[in-house]
Amino acid sequence: MKKLARLILGLVVIIVVAVTIFWFSRPADVSFEQYRGNFPNSTYSHFAEVDGVRIHYQDKGNGTPLILIHGYTSSNYSWKEVFEPLSKTFRVIAPDLKGFGFSAKPDGDYTRRAQAMLIVHLLDQLGIDKAWLAGSSMGGEVALNVAITNPQRVAGLILIDSAGAPVAGSGSLAPRYLLVPVLGRLLTAFALRSDKLVREGLTKSFYDDRNVTNERVAAYYVPLKTRGGQLAALRARTQAGQFPVEPELPKLAVPTLILWGREDELNPLEAGRKLNSLIRNSKLVIIENCGHLPQEEMPQRVIEELTKFKG
Repeated sequence: MKKLARLILGLVVIIVVAVTIFWFSRPADVSFEQYRGNFPNSTYSHFAEVDGVRIHYQDKGNGTPLILIHGYTSSNYSWKEVFEPLSKTFRVIAPDLKGFGFSAKPDGDYTRRAQAMLIVHLLDQLGIDKAWLAGSSMGGEVALNVAITNPQRVAGLILIDSAGAPVAGSGSLAPRYLLVPVLGRLLTAFALRSDKLVREGLTKSFYDDRNVTNERVAAYYVPLKTRGGQLAALRARTQAGQFPVEPELPKLAVPTLILWGREDELNPLEAGRKLNSLIRNSKLVIIENCGHLPQEEMPQRVIEELTKFKG
């Protein structure tokens, strides 16, 4: 019996050591300098210390400030096709939210409300009193949180296949096992040894699978290979239900453009219709033959609709 106990204890120690080596063998975070040469619009990249977190953002243009807020497990890479054209009309600022892209990935609060306060404090640092906010998916809910908590800072909203008003069929790219304490973290880490999970997620995000290029998959995958990127994704997913915005939407008064891909598999069109019904000063535009990421799949249409709405 004692031999069996020693054998079991030995196996446990070996497993713990192996898991620890695996976990810490990966980089803690992604290096901007390593990828600067190949990263879109990197000439306009800057870093700022916001609420003690090093935030990466891109900034170009001299017009009305327009803040582009990316979605879950994404980064400002998501705006690469619209960043330059929009900068001819707006001062475009595209941050990486805390925990994503090239921004720092510390422990702590990853609620959409906390990310919204980070946006507000970034505006403070940049000397911007009021801005238009465009948010994709999770970024739309972050933008809504800014408008709810600091309405005086928001000139208008552009919500692109936005979270915030869930309906039947709304889903997440995050696997369910991510929510299992401890085990979920390890299973996710093993699953992300390759880019398969990211490629599958992007395939669900686009109507036209030709958009799922190796370059796009790599851009999404690089931060998620790191310990910090995986933990940030975990925290953002598990804290997503805090501070629901739906009850507050009827109070919003700012002009709001809602853009939606008709073929969105992750957040169906019904969610866009729901947002449109709850936000009184809103307009819904449906984009045909388009999935969850219109700014990547139909960038010219997004530019046209956004510029026309801002008028």
